[in-house]
Amino acid sequence: MTDTDQAIRDVIKGAGVVYIGLFLELLIAFAAQVLAAQYLSVSGFGGLTTGTALLDIGSIVAGFGLAGGLTRYLPRIENEQKRSLVTTAVGITLANSILIGGLVALGAPMIATEVFGDPSVTVSIRIFGAAIPFSALLNVATGGIRGEKESLYQVYVKNLTQPLVRFFLVVVAVVLGLDQAGIAGAYALPYVVTSTLALVLLYRSLPQTPLRIESELTERVARYSIPLTASGVAGFVYRSVDIFLILYFLDSSAVGVYGVAYAAVGFMRMLSTAVNFLGAPVASELEHGKGVEDVMRVFRPVARWLVIGSACAFVPLGVFSTEFVSLIYGSEYAAGGIALTVLALGYGVQNVLSVNGPILQSLGRSRLLAFNSVLAAVVNLGLNILLIPMFGIVGAAVATGVSFVLRDGLAAIEIRYLLETTPIRGNVFGPALVALSVLGVFTITVAPVIPTTVLWLLSVSGAVCLLYVVSVLVLFGISQTEVMVLRSAKVQYGLPMPDPLIEFLHRR
Repeated sequence: MTDTDQAIRDVIKGAGVVYIGLFLELLIAFAAQVLAAQYLSVSGFGGLTTGTALLDIGSIVAGFGLAGGLTRYLPRIENEQKRSLVTTAVGITLANSILIGGLVALGAPMIATEVFGDPSVTVSIRIFGAAIPFSALLNVATGGIRGEKESLYQVYVKNLTQPLVRFFLVVVAVVLGLDQAGIAGAYALPYVVTSTLALVLLYRSLPQTPLRIESELTERVARYSIPLTASGVAGFVYRSVDIFLILYFLDSSAVGVYGVAYAAVGFMRMLSTAVNFLGAPVASELEHGKGVEDVMRVFRPVARWLVIGSACAFVPLGVFSTEFVSLIYGSEYAAGGIALTVLALGYGVQNVLSVNGPILQSLGRSRLLAFNSVLAAVVNLGLNILLIPMFGIVGAAVATGVSFVLRDGLAAIEIRYLLETTPIRGNVFGPALVALSVLGVFTITVAPVIPTTVLWLLSVSGAVCLLYVVSVLVLFGISQTEVMVLRSAKVQYGLPMPDPLIEFLHRR
């Protein structure tokens, strides 16, 4: 098996592990969030949301983009350099985060009163400010874990330990009758546990070599990483600014309805998140040791299956969006159905375009990545200000979808210009056209008469997905790369997959 074949297997295997972890994390985190929202007052839950947002932006700034630097450089440097590089990154992050976290915690009364105009959120700001060092360390440790391509470690830390500890502590806080400070502590303390666990697992994965000063390597990593801070801040803007602007232009009820739609579309976002978890380090390793064509050979089948997966996810999230929201969250949230459809469409397109990001990262083009993210954030902010007063939460969904497609669309154009090739070719457009045909006919003719029960929606969604996947395989077959993956899966997992069927699909 060639290095490229092994890389493809790494991406697919890692994506499967991470996808399962993300799914579990979503379910557990959702349960904790619902419990906290029902227990606290509206203003108390708003304080919790404000604190977590500050924690997010504080840890991004404190990290100086070093998590992305470790993801890129760990696969390509000598084993003797890895432990020293990680230790330097952890030390820099710790010093920065203690400074920023201390300023936020000590300045909590001023931030609450002068910035947010609400002294009641002071306690949440103070608690989450104190947690910034742990969140920043968690980010840099998981960046290193990505660089070492340890998918299971990511699942243990981010997808299982953190949401489980949070859920347990929220339950304890509710049982003990604690106030906003208790719930905020229940959200913040898991960062202490998971950052410690992530650092232990990261160092376990590194070669046991003596520490030494790596000035030149550290400088290279820093030059690459620092622009990623702008990308991180911009990412924070287009992840969170719509919530604050909906609250400003509309009201807290609208925020709740939109929040449900945004949470539901997380099941669509998982597709690209899982694939790209290992995509960046694998692309970096191949680009460093092999060449551009090997990188493309990895990502072209990935792009094709992201089209197929996104089309299948769009059935319940896009076609049956209103029914999905009503059945899962309650009829009072049905107004979020159209917003969910718009978000699902935007994230479906973004899923496919997202394969360009890891390739651009592997080329060391962190400034381009930062430019794309900042521009997308500015567009997101402008569109939200323009569209929310006109179209409400649907306007916010449009702004979010457009900004994500713009960011990854720019990366696609840049990859085409820099490398004179692209991972998105006919292998993507064919399945996309079939998806438009199948979903279009289904939406117009069948979907309106389907009974709105959970069993019916699940059954029909599964049937449509099966019809679509079979249509794609019959019309376009599978590539030699996909044959290799199927045969590897057959051998490793004992899948009942006849060789004549594989050969038939390969010859299509």
